[in-house]
Amino acid sequence: MKIKAFSLAMWCMILILIACASNNSLEKKLQLFQTPPGYEYPLDSTGYSEIKNSLFFTKNGNTEVFTMNSNNLHVVDFNNDGDKDVVYHDNRHYQTTMLLVKKGNDFVEIWKRPGRLVDVKQGKKTTFFVLNNAIGCLNEATLSELIIKNDTVILENILTLHVDTKLNSINKTLKRQRVSGVLRTQAVEDDTKKKDPCTGDVKIGNQLKTIEDKEVTVIKNQDEWLLVVFKEVDRSMIGWVKI
Repeated sequence: MKIKAFSLAMWCMILILIACASNNSLEKKLQLFQTPPGYEYPLDSTGYSEIKNSLFFTKNGNTEVFTMNSNNLHVVDFNNDGDKDVVYHDNRHYQTTMLLVKKGNDFVEIWKRPGRLVDVKQGKKTTFFVLNNAIGCLNEATLSELIIKNDTVILENILTLHVDTKLNSINKTLKRQRVSGVLRTQAVEDDTKKKDPCTGDVKIGNQLKTIEDKEVTVIKNQDEWLLVVFKEVDRSMIGWVKI
């Protein structure tokens, strides 16, 4: 009985630690949505002059031409294999962040998306945060959390925020709760059918998604409404649900 009780206690402690780590990660992402910093790349760019003759390969095998400028190309070992890799920030046409790993004398793309790098955590594993703001027909901002495991494996978690959803005065303590209802962009019920001017699709008011008895993370309480983060696999969305 003592062994079973000890095992149960250890399992509960592990679950608590996992929940705390998850909340810490979410709090970090919510903070970046609210006040995204102007990231200045405090990364080690030593060796920049040594890679001018290297080739840069995209995922489809084509070589990419970069403007070799130390302001948008940064040399740093982000997969912890002892070789300096490259973080490339393209702002010629629109903001794009690309990660390339060192392979021999050249560099190979492992990730590329629209958005700008807003934070980096370096340790046993390097974590990048890339923010793509809502603009034009893109009505959701997207924050990608990228955990670099090795040359070929990246754990990516995406959090989306609709342009009509504001993150003001969220709770200091986040809690998990099971809810059912319609996720909405704002704390009002709007079910008016409208045609999307960009796609021509019919949208229903401010609805985002209908959920049935799903666990969410509550980040704000407002009268009979909850502002929550709903996660599906590696993608999460922020929305209001009426309780």
